[in-house]
Amino acid sequence: MEAFIDRILPYVKKWSFSICMIPFIWILLEQFWLAITTNILLAVNYPYPFFIWPVMFVIDNVSLIIHEGGHTIFGFFNWRFLTILGGTLLECLIPFLLFISTWRNKQITLAQFSLFWLGFTWLEAAAYCSDAQYLNLPLIGGLPKSAHDFMNLLTMTDLILYSKEIAWTMYAVAVVCFIGTLLWPLTKRPELERIHLDLKL
Repeated sequence: MEAFIDRILPYVKKWSFSICMIPFIWILLEQFWLAITTNILLAVNYPYPFFIWPVMFVIDNVSLIIHEGGHTIFGFFNWRFLTILGGTLLECLIPFLLFISTWRNKQITLAQFSLFWLGFTWLEAAAYCSDAQYLNLPLIGGLPKSAHDFMNLLTMTDLILYSKEIAWTMYAVAVVCFIGTLLWPLTKRPELERIHLDLKL
């Protein structure tokens, strides 16, 4: 029995975070699928299970702060299109840069979390984009519907009629990020996986 535990322990440690992420990813994909296919308010008011709600509350609010900060930061370039895009751009850029940093430093779990966070930001962007023609999302600070980011962006680029197609593309990017989250431990080099618990020093 002890030999079995010694053999299985490295695999448990290697895949534990991926296993823990499965319910989060499953629920998010369902939540934002509903948002895109029906109404974005289903994403806003989605009833998270009690063990997932605190995590998503923190990630959602941190992402919102970054999003609003992106408008301010990119507003310094004095280009309206970039100012509007800046919210979503910075919201996706922060977890992406965190992923690059943790990947380079071989921090497996943090790299997985960064990919998960990046996937989440793409899902939020997808839902926001899908609402461009309907303007159902209540905007922060009671802003008027004319301040809707994706309504403005897609109108400026004459893509407003393709909001759903663009939203589904963003959703697909999120799926790729989530697959990367779950499979990232495969990038760990084999020689680093073994733990010799019976090694005598």
